[in-house]
Amino acid sequence: MRRKNIIAAMVIIVITIIYGLMTLQLPTRSLPDTPGPTFFPWINVVIILFLSVVLLLSSVFSTKNFNLEFKQEETQSNHNLRALFALIGFAVYLVTLPSFGFLFTTIPFFSFLMVMFSEKRPLYILSSSVGLTFLFYFVFRYGFNIFLPQGALHDAVLKVIL
Repeated sequence: MRRKNIIAAMVIIVITIIYGLMTLQLPTRSLPDTPGPTFFPWINVVIILFLSVVLLLSSVFSTKNFNLEFKQEETQSNHNLRALFALIGFAVYLVTLPSFGFLFTTIPFFSFLMVMFSEKRPLYILSSSVGLTFLFYFVFRYGFNIFLPQGALHDAVLKVIL
């Protein structure tokens, strides 16, 4: 597994560098106080490069043997079934997002995914789902000035919170 991680990290680093070079060719925008067309691609480049370098360094300098053995009850069909349910959950999330808004659909969706992928601690599931949802909401709303779907109950909830 260590060798696979090293190869995967190097391939992703090369692809990200090519993506970054292609981003350099995007036109610049001259509107004041707005991010240009290269803003989000550069965020992607930085995040992917950082994570790839961390994977590469952790694989190179790791002394552990990464031979993972699956539990008897965890078969490939169980993994495929989980992935299918996660995909169905994502489809339900996309359908309900315009009606109920970002806040009311993302919290249960994050909780659902955490339970689907074996998280057992209820307080951790609840706090992570609520915390990440509000973090994403405030980063996009006030950091990037991007409005997320509000839904019918959005104003009432924000008046209570804020």
